[in-house]
Amino acid sequence: MAVNQVINFVSQIGPIIAMEARKRGYKICSTVIAQAIIESRYGESQLASKYHNYFGIKCGKQWIASGKPSVNLKTKEEYKPGTLTTITDYFRVYPNMTAGVSGYYDFIATKRYANLKTAINYTQYAEFLKADGYATSSTYVKTLCDTVAKYGLTAYDMSVNPVMPAITVHDSDYTDRDRKSVV
Repeated sequence: MAVNQVINFVSQIGPIIAMEARKRGYKICSTVIAQAIIESRYGESQLASKYHNYFGIKCGKQWIASGKPSVNLKTKEEYKPGTLTTITDYFRVYPNMTAGVSGYYDFIATKRYANLKTAINYTQYAEFLKADGYATSSTYVKTLCDTVAKYGLTAYDMSVNPVMPAITVHDSDYTDRDRKSVV
């Protein structure tokens, strides 16, 4: 992943996440940006680049029954620590990045994720996500927190008027371990 691609992705999605979070009463944006980075492989996965689903959000029965757009793709889940299982599932489809981010906040606007609004820092937000069942990865919290720290994403937290902070990355920062495999 080229440094410019990372900077461009965060520069595009970061302000959208920050504005949507503030509008809906969330204080922590950094963890959400980290989710987008991880779940979409910096916006490069097919699910993100073609279908604007940057968070790996699957469809529920209500979504499909209502006729909303979806796509059937393979993904990997970790039901047992250390063992990845390939499955095929339906994922939500959005028309653009803004709708994809809004769709994330619609998804977490349920009672199940109500604690996310009370998170006081990015670590707590990540812990709440995992405890609430957002992801199956046994290393999800660590991966999110490492991503926030690596790119200085806390610059997006607690800001009334989100600004596009400068992020510094180096090619040596990347490993295949940083990427989640959503086709």
